[in-house]
Amino acid sequence: MAQCFPIFMDLGSAAPLVVGADHGLAAKIRLLARFAPVVDLVTGMDLTPGELRHPQMRHITGIALQAADSLFRGRPLIIIETGDQALNTRLATVARDAGIPVNVPDCPHLCSFYLGAIVERDPVTVAISTSGFSPVLAQRLRARLEDMLPTGYGRLATYLNRIRHRLRHLPAARRRGLQHQIIESDIGARIIDGDSVQADSWVIARLTTQPASGSGRLRVIESGHDDPDHLPRPAAEAIRNADVIIHPQGRPPAMLSIARREVELLAAAPKARRKLADERLARGLDVVILTNDGIDRTARAGISA
Repeated sequence: MAQCFPIFMDLGSAAPLVVGADHGLAAKIRLLARFAPVVDLVTGMDLTPGELRHPQMRHITGIALQAADSLFRGRPLIIIETGDQALNTRLATVARDAGIPVNVPDCPHLCSFYLGAIVERDPVTVAISTSGFSPVLAQRLRARLEDMLPTGYGRLATYLNRIRHRLRHLPAARRRGLQHQIIESDIGARIIDGDSVQADSWVIARLTTQPASGSGRLRVIESGHDDPDHLPRPAAEAIRNADVIIHPQGRPPAMLSIARREVELLAAAPKARRKLADERLARGLDVVILTNDGIDRTARAGISA
């Protein structure tokens, strides 16, 4: 089974469709209603089952479950549970053939998407999926994240979005570095608690301090073992925050899986690494050099703290 690609979908422009009258669909309707202004429901009945009623649910009558595919066009996603396996299969096939994401609860082979466990700290949303393998494990992971993320965490995201215009003129590495400092310091904790006054003063003070030209940082990490789980924490943080990662030629190390999507990846021989690093350091970028030869003296000569 191929690994699922995680995305976040805007449900504001078209109503998702739920097909069926199974009582288990109530939880799916409540979930969709948290993110969609309207959720359409087809049950094949004139009256809405009490457990499926919701203020944002629109019950479409006069359509038999067997004819529900007549309502598929233009739907952002469809959830199907008719109680009839053959009908579920036919409707799911129609949806998939039309390129519409479809989910049939407890039937992974009919699904083109899965509903993950969700931690919501508006506007922060964390979704966890096991690709349908173990919903119980996803729920357990959600519980752990619920404990890790305070309910006010959304305030921090809102604040960082608000100050983005103040940081636009800064080099990318410094802009990201300031945001990291806010998140990881007591300033971030104060914002989460609802106090952003000191954060504003802190940001203004940092913006009036001009860094020297070419203030990017260089880190050299020996990649003797390729498992990111065994990296020392400082090395892992350097890889996660790097603008540029220079690695040995050949197959990219597995530890690059923890790097940012936007990172520039460069495969280079040892003698070429220093030049590549210097060019990017001069532009204020943070650079990581991965070595697999124990000691890379050419690169180490330029390490900055």
